Amino acid sequence: MKSISFILLFAFLSNSISMNSQQSKESLHSNKDIVLKFFDGFNNPSKIQESIDLLADDYTFTNPITKVNSKADFISLAMEIGKVVSGVKIINAVENGNWVATFYEFTSDIPGVESNFASEWFRLENGVIMESHMIYDASEWRKIYAQMNQ
Repeated sequence: MKSISFILLFAFLSNSISMNSQQSKESLHSNKDIVLKFFDGFNNPSKIQESIDLLADDYTFTNPITKVNSKADFISLAMEIGKVVSGVKIINAVENGNWVATFYEFTSDIPGVESNFASEWFRLENGVIMESHMIYDASEWRKIYAQMNQ
């Protein structure tokens, strides 16, 4: 029985190593890579246009506070958010078909919301981000949005 288990384990590991090697060659432009490149612009302003170029014109974005239904509206929102968010650190990203789930920390210099954790789900088609849904604790951020809109 132990020898059968060992053979199965060896076969599984051999297959996994082979698959990972193939995936690393094929995934240079995976949906996950596209989403990670999208986040680059939020940490490096010189790359923000590259990030925006990854969005469909009819890109939709939702979070607990707002929803936008176009790339143009998202750019306006991102410009406002960019005034208060100082960085994004990806903790994990997982791809499943057209969907990429991310878990990250976004930071700000505003007292009370210096460190925030979020999950954001992205749907892509043909290498373009079509929609995303951001989930985070917005209780303190609602106050900040209200102040920004005054």
